This record gives sequence, C-alpha cells and structure tokens, in this order.
Amino acid sequence: MKKYLLWMSVAAFLAGCAGQTEKGEFKIEGHFTNLPLGPVVLEELTLDNLKVVDSTSVKDASGKFTLKGMVPEQGLYRIRFDNGKFILLSLDAGDMKLEGDVNNLDALKVSGSEATSELQQFLQDISKQSIALTEEMRKVDSLHGAKVPDSVFQPQLTAIQKKEKDFEQEFFNMAEKTKNPANAVFAISQVRNPEEIISHKQIITGLTTRFPKNILVKSMTDKIAELEKNNQLSNGDAAGGGDEEATAVKVGMEAPDFTLPDPNGKMISLKSMRGKYVLLDFWASWCGPCREENPNVVKAYQQFKNKNFTVLGVSLDKTKDQWLAAIAKDGLTWNHVSDLKFWDSSVVPLYGINAIPTNFLIDPQGKVIASNLRGDELIAKLKAVLK
Repeated sequence: MKKYLLWMSVAAFLAGCAGQTEKGEFKIEGHFTNLPLGPVVLEELTLDNLKVVDSTSVKDASGKFTLKGMVPEQGLYRIRFDNGKFILLSLDAGDMKLEGDVNNLDALKVSGSEATSELQQFLQDISKQSIALTEEMRKVDSLHGAKVPDSVFQPQLTAIQKKEKDFEQEFFNMAEKTKNPANAVFAISQVRNPEEIISHKQIITGLTTRFPKNILVKSMTDKIAELEKNNQLSNGDAAGGGDEEATAVKVGMEAPDFTLPDPNGKMISLKSMRGKYVLLDFWASWCGPCREENPNVVKAYQQFKNKNFTVLGVSLDKTKDQWLAAIAKDGLTWNHVSDLKFWDSSVVPLYGINAIPTNFLIDPQGKVIASNLRGDELIAKLKAVLK
C-alpha cells in the first residue's frame, strides 16, 4: 500500500544542477519554536547516499541556527533535526531564512529562496491530498481484508485507482510549469508508476529542452531512457531503481538507529540488536498487503530464529488494540515497536518510507545488506547469509 509524498526518496536524486542562481556561497538562518537541543545537519541528497554539507548544534532555547557553505548549482538538500524531522530545500546561492514550529513544519515560512518557497508550497498542497487519498486507500484495503463481495469492492477499487491516477497528474503538472529544474525532477521522481512516466514522455523531453545543461535533469532522463530500453522499468523505478530506491536507506548504508516503545511500553532500540541479522519490517494491521506477507515472515523467522536471526516489527498503526490483535492473529512472535502515530511516526522520515510493507535486512554490524525481500526471496537470502 502506497503512502504518497510528504518527503522525498533520497536515492532518487543526484543533487547539484544548473539552476537559475549562479553558483556561490549560501547562508541559511533558522528560527524555530520547539526546536530540540542537539545537532542540526544540512545534507545534500545524492544518488548513492547522504552527504553532510554543514552542521551546527542547538544548545539553548533560542531556537536559532545558521548553516553556510558553497553550492555549485541549484540542488536538492534537507535540514535534519535531532528528532528525525527534516525540511526539504531547493538550494541556490544566496541568503535564506526559515521560520516556524518544528511540530508544524507544514506552516514553514521561507524567505530569500523562490525555489524553496515553491517546493514547500507544493509539498503542503500535495500532502493534504495525500492524507485524504491514503485514508481512502486504507478503507479500501480494509474492505479487501474483510472479504466483502466483489460487487461492493470492485467499484470502490476502480474509483480509488482513478483518484490515484489524477493525483499522479499533479506531479507532472508541477514539472511542466516550474522554472526550477530541481523541483521538476523532484516532482517526476515521486511518481511510482512507470507507465505514467512513459505516457508523459513529452514532459520529460520538455525538461531536457528547457534545462539543456542541467545535470540533474540529464541524469534522470538518461536513467529512464536506459531502463525503458532494457525493459527493466518496473513499479517504483521512476528515477532509477527498484523498490529499494523508493526509500532513503539503501543497501550498503548503515541502518539509522531509533528507539520506540514495545506493546508494554519498554523502549527498544535497533542498535540493541547488533550482533544478529535483523529483518526490520515496516507494516500495519490495516495494511492488506502487509497481512498477506506476514505468513512468509513467520515462516522465515521459524526457520532461522536459532541461527543468529531475528525480526523487529515496526508498525504504522494508530490504535494499540488493533495492532496487538493483528500480532496475535498472525502469530508474529518477535519484537514489535510503534509510537502509534500512523504516517507521522518518527521512523518514517528517518527511513524515507512511502509504502508498506517495506523491509530491510541488516547484518550484525548494522549495515543494510538487502531490502524488500518477499516470500521465497527472503528465505533464499537468509539461507545465503546464515550458512
């Protein structure tokens, strides 16, 4: 089940491109209420990983910070706070000011950067539609799980599929009208349906014409053309990857640590499981595809639990009773954690999750060695690493 937007998939981008503002120095001044004490990090979003550009530390309640550096061309960046929340930027040279409440970043005030202002307004508009669409999809998933008659289920499924397609059109509209190439690529890269991308090929071609020297645009268009030519473009490959590319965490990266409560309120951290192979499994009781995949995870757990392997389930549920009932009904006898905040869970932006089920296989040193393993693929991978 998809969760549309609210953040970007880091692996979808090659940051740094020819923008409207010449390359040079930038300065970002932030002033936020409810800003947690601790590090504030500015990261460039690259094809392979996150690159730290600058960082500072908030040591008092003033809520102020300053970040500086050089930008070669307009690119896609993010400011990450110590609580896992972040702000997306379309960064040019020059001075930018950001003001707001860390607990309500949808109301962020931007000055000094038209590109970032446009990006943030787009995010706000799309997120409202996203929330409504996700809720409707959840209801349709629930009908499927309840095994209602097809005469009831199919019309609603058809209706939600049309709304999903209409929603995707908003991203193409943004790419077509924006004067900022970074924002155009951001919009296109959020479309998870490759058939939709191919059907809007004239917009992709238009980006190349409008921004002929833009590295970011060229990277995206070349990758799409290569995948199309080799017949490798599969669901979720909008900007050069498979399911793995739909998340911020990729194979080869260290899995970001987090701490969440289990059903009894005990705080469990991912790092506490170092020394074992861990399947980090993002799911929810309301997610039909998740529940359908659970028997495969149970099978893998039972087969390998005595071979230095375990599972950590991270639920995007909202209701504790439903979460616990699903755990019991599906026989999920491993550790489970959740802050019961639905898509507002703190781990969602940390891992860039935009669909569930999603999983990551982590080695004993904490490195991600595979992602989105399903069914027999999970068993095969575990057999290979747990010799």
